[in-house]
Amino acid sequence: MIIVPTYNEIDNIDKFIEEVFKIDVSLLVVDDNSPDGTSSYVENIMKTHQKIYLLKRNSKLGLGSAYRDGFKWGLNKGFTHFIEMDADFSHSFEDLLKILDSSHYSDVVIGSRYISGGGSTGWDTKRKILSITANNLSKLLLRSKINDMTSGFRCYSRKALEEIEYFKTNSDGYSFQIEMTIRSIAKGLIIKEVPIIFYERRLGNSKMSKSIVLEALLFLLKNGLKRWLNIKIN
Repeated sequence: MIIVPTYNEIDNIDKFIEEVFKIDVSLLVVDDNSPDGTSSYVENIMKTHQKIYLLKRNSKLGLGSAYRDGFKWGLNKGFTHFIEMDADFSHSFEDLLKILDSSHYSDVVIGSRYISGGGSTGWDTKRKILSITANNLSKLLLRSKINDMTSGFRCYSRKALEEIEYFKTNSDGYSFQIEMTIRSIAKGLIIKEVPIIFYERRLGNSKMSKSIVLEALLFLLKNGLKRWLNIKIN
């Protein structure tokens, strides 16, 4: 099942759902009360398509919170695999097929921009430097071999979510992805990185903000210190 958090994605959601239909995978849209009518559009689609689902939330609660709610919903419904993906086409469906392929023999599959064959397009120099620095810091501070710890394009098995106790995470944005990766490593799960190309969004506004970057930096410093001092990360 693909889980897509949305906030004002009316410009993209129709085309995104069309692509989902082509690969016959279930889709859960977790919408944070978008004023542009994103949830209303999805509700109309649901009337004629059984594999499209909607989880409506009352306000904008954050990326990590959206995935936690989405995981809980999907686990309760009996789904076995959970794909994190953006609705703005920054993640491609061609790369999704590679992630799905690897999910058959891995607990966690991470779409990586920083391994051979991966990369990004449409970013300015500042954005690229920020992303590369964040991942290099993550590897150094957390003593990790994962090359793209901040990637938001990934797949978790039911086993992975249950073992890492995803519901105990409390971060958002970049730091949510890092926190989930740390928990997966700590549990000794099979983690596979596959190369992806990240594309700058086609339509709508980016959700990236200074607060998200700051949260990730503070998270890294706090948990990096714990890692170097051999303190258990909860």
